[in-house]
Amino acid sequence: MRAGAQLLDVRWRLGEPHDAGYQRFLDGHLPGARFLDLEAVLTGPLTDPLLGRHPLPDADQLAAGLGALGIEPELPVVVYDEPGSFAAGRAWWVLRWAGLSVRVLDGGVKAWTAAGGELVSGAAPAVEPTQLRLTVGHLPTLTADEVAAFDGVLIDVRAPERFRGEVEPIDPKPGHIPGAINRPVGLLWDANGLLPSDDELRKLTHPEPVDGSEPTLRHPGGGRDLPTGNRIAVYCGSGVSAAQTMLALAALGIEAALYPPSWSGWSADPERPIATGE
Repeated sequence: MRAGAQLLDVRWRLGEPHDAGYQRFLDGHLPGARFLDLEAVLTGPLTDPLLGRHPLPDADQLAAGLGALGIEPELPVVVYDEPGSFAAGRAWWVLRWAGLSVRVLDGGVKAWTAAGGELVSGAAPAVEPTQLRLTVGHLPTLTADEVAAFDGVLIDVRAPERFRGEVEPIDPKPGHIPGAINRPVGLLWDANGLLPSDDELRKLTHPEPVDGSEPTLRHPGGGRDLPTGNRIAVYCGSGVSAAQTMLALAALGIEAALYPPSWSGWSADPERPIATGE
């Protein structure tokens, strides 16, 4: 683990009881880790359905939650979760959005133990709270109106059957935002929660050709580019798994914008158009 890094355990799964991730933390976590509650710290209050199921927190809420964990803003942060969870991606994105230096432990708890790392049980030792002053907006986001007018590549990372509108177990209506392409987030990580190689990621994330050419996502390290002027935006159900996809894109050197309300916010607005099928 990087020397001087502040380690945060962000285990969380959609639909499980609120304290389930913390119970797994108590059962065993990386030495020195503190538990970061996705719902309490990384999610704002549910005051407006158009902001989605996991609205972004404001700077004060985020500063209070991280300050209670004793986070020092000048030191790097490392976040982790477990295979099948997208919470570390959400934490990585939100904390960078607030201007902090953040890395993700690839493979999380499973990778740590597979490499021979030990786990410790019980609550984390008490820490001295810090007084943080944070600003947000350090990463690009889009509003619903901006998504509606977006002329780049809009990626929906939900499961294919939800994208096509065949099922919708959570949100108000089935379907997807018109013009979006489907790149399921589950394909971007292997069964052990590890990120595939850069070459495999490019194959999984490249949009399909639309004009006889072969557009690809921009890769400053040597990959091919999208046609000039294309931008990338990402959404999911509520803004959690989309951040995990943005983490994968960042591994390729690609900056994308997040639509935070995602499908839960878009589908809650009766004025927004909905597409189904491929």
